[in-house]
Formats: sequence, C-alpha cells, structure tokens
Amino acid sequence: LDENDYIQILNFVEKNTKYIELLQLIDDNESNFIIEKYNQLLITKKNVFNWNDSGAKGVVYKFDIKFSDKEKIFNDLRKINSFFYNTWDNEFGYMNIAFFDSKGKLLFYTITHEGIAWIQH
Repeated sequence: LDENDYIQILNFVEKNTKYIELLQLIDDNESNFIIEKYNQLLITKKNVFNWNDSGAKGVVYKFDIKFSDKEKIFNDLRKINSFFYNTWDNEFGYMNIAFFDSKGKLLFYTITHEGIAWIQH
C-alpha cells in the first residue's frame, strides 16, 4: 500500500466513523497528540486485555466523533501516516487505532507496532 491507498482508506473511514479508539499499549509511556488535542471528545478510558480480539493489552481511549469535529480530526490523521505504515520513530507513537460506525461496527483498525491493518468492506 502506498500513500494514495492510505488516503482512500481514510476517506472511506471518515464517511462512516462515529467512534475512534486508541489503544495505548502497556509499555508505551509516550503522549499522543490525538488524546491531547481531542480530549473533550473522550467518552471512556479503560484497561483491556484483548483489544479487538488481537491479544493487545493496554488502555483504550474511546472518542465520540461529532460531525463538527470529524473534518478536523481526519485532517490531522491525513498529516501523519505513521500509524498505518508501522514506523517506530513517528508522531503517532506505538498507539493502535480503530474506527467504528454509529452502531459500533468495526470499520478499520491497525496494530501499528506489528504492521497489521484490517478494513471492513
């Protein structure tokens, strides 16, 4: 996949996303700009031991993406593609990210540190 594929996937996901989850892995102490910048959209923060059946453990931050904030947050995500390409030295850190529709159906997620990405079509 190249950057064009990345943008196409984000465009698809943006149209359908209502919730975003970020998973901060147990051994990850780095800050994340999404958590900091969009903290007012945070609806839950909890410990998990098998995030999206991936076996990943850590703290999940779940954000309720309002229509008025959707363009801003996705424009920020378009500026960084490191969560999609498994780049260790980056602005996004080791965070995993998932996008859900209004019914809670998983649309797309990445396990960044393993280079795994999954999309619902």
